[in-house]
Amino acid sequence: MNSIRKNLLTWLLTGLAIASLGTGIATYLKTQEEVGEMLDYELRQIAYSMQHSTSFIPSQLENLGDSSTDDNDFVVQVWDKSGSLLYSSQPSVKLPQTSAQGFSIITRYDGDWRVFSLISGGHIIQAAQTEVDRWETAANLSLRMLIPLAVLVPSLALLAWIAVKKSLAPLARVTAEVEQRNAFAMAPIDSHAVPEEILPLLIALNRLLSRLGESLVSQRRFVADAAHELRTPLTALSLQAQLVEQAEDSTERNVTVKNLRQGITRASHVVSQLLTLARQDPDAPRPFALLDLAALARQVVGELAPLADFRRIDLGINAIQSELVNGDEEALRILIGNLVDNAIRYTPQGGKVDVTLSNDNSYLLLKVKDTGLGIPIDDRQRIFERFYRISGNEAPGSGLGLAIVQQIVKRHDAIIEITTGEDRTGAIFSIRFPKTENGEMPQTTL
Repeated sequence: MNSIRKNLLTWLLTGLAIASLGTGIATYLKTQEEVGEMLDYELRQIAYSMQHSTSFIPSQLENLGDSSTDDNDFVVQVWDKSGSLLYSSQPSVKLPQTSAQGFSIITRYDGDWRVFSLISGGHIIQAAQTEVDRWETAANLSLRMLIPLAVLVPSLALLAWIAVKKSLAPLARVTAEVEQRNAFAMAPIDSHAVPEEILPLLIALNRLLSRLGESLVSQRRFVADAAHELRTPLTALSLQAQLVEQAEDSTERNVTVKNLRQGITRASHVVSQLLTLARQDPDAPRPFALLDLAALARQVVGELAPLADFRRIDLGINAIQSELVNGDEEALRILIGNLVDNAIRYTPQGGKVDVTLSNDNSYLLLKVKDTGLGIPIDDRQRIFERFYRISGNEAPGSGLGLAIVQQIVKRHDAIIEITTGEDRTGAIFSIRFPKTENGEMPQTTL
C-alpha cells in the first residue's frame, strides 16, 4: 500500500544520508588538503629557520647520536656544496641529497618522503616527513572533525520522523472522524486548524457530504410522498375488488369492474410518473446528444393533437426553423409533453394552446402558452413540488408532471419561468436553454 508517511521518510532520510555522505567526503578531502598545506608550511619554516645557523661542522654528527626514537616526525639535514652531510636531526635516517630547490618526493625502502630543499649560501638544507605520517595526521584530524556530523545525522533523522508524524496528525484525525461516522452522518467535517494542503480536500469532502445529505433527504421525502400517494389508490383498489366480489348481478359487477380498471390506470400512472421522476434526477448518468429541438417539439405536438381535438382545444406550434441543442432526447420529449399535456387539461373547451420556439443570441426560448385560468402567483413556485396540486383543481393527475419538468430543466442547465398572458389570462411556461457560440447547448457534467 502506498503510504505518504513512508514516502516522506524515505525521501527525507535518503536525502539526509546522501547529503551527509557528500558532506563527510567533502570535509575529509578538504581537511586532507588543508593539513597537507599546513605540514608543507611547517617544512618550509623549519628549512628557513636553519639557514642562519653557522655551526654546521662534521664533528656534530658524532656528538648528536641516534635520535631515531624521538617523537619528532620531521627530519632535517644540511649538506655543503661538495655533498658532505653537515647536520642531521636523525642520523639513522639518511635521505639522499636533492639539488632542486622546493618540494619533491623521495622514495625509500620505508616509503615515500615529502622533502623541502633550500639552497642557502654554501649549504643545502632539507626538511622531510614521511607520507605515512602526513596521512595519519590528516586522517586523525579529519575523523575528529567528522564526529559532530556523526552525532548530527541521527538527530536530524529523528527530527524528520517527528516532523512527519506531527504534520500528518491532522490527516489521521480526519480519518478517525470519518471512520467513526455512520451511513447517515452527513454533517461537515471540522476543518479548524488543519494544514492548508489538507484544507482543499476537506472542503471538497464537505461539499460531497452536503450533496449526499441533500440526496438522502430527497430520497426520504420521495419515498414518503410515494408511499402516501400510492396508499390512497391501492386502498381504493382493494375496496373496489371487494365490491366486485360482493356484486349481486352482472350490471353492478360491470360498474365495479370499470371503476377497478380506472383505479388501476391511475395507480399505474402514478408509478410511471415516479419512475420517470427518478430517471430524471440531475445526477442520473444519461448521455447527451445533438438534436433538433424544433423537430422534437413538432413531433410531441402532433402526438397530443388528438387529445386537443377531443377537448376542442386549438393546439398550434410555431417552430419551423431547426434549432440544435445538446441534450437528452427522451427527457426533452417528456418535458415538452408534460407542459403541453398540462396546458390542454387545464384549458377550458374552445381555448387555445400555442407552442413557440425562438432563437436569441444567448439562448433558445421554448414557450407553452394556454388560455386557461392561469396559476396564482403564490402557487407558481410550489407547483414544481412533488405531488403538489393547486387548491380547487379538479383535473385528474398525479402532481408529478411539473416536478419532472423541473428535474429535466436542472439537468439541462436551463431556466423555467411562469408568467401570465398579455390579456391577464392563462399561463405561459418559458424555458431558456443556454447556447455556446456555435449555437449548441453546453454539455452538462453527469
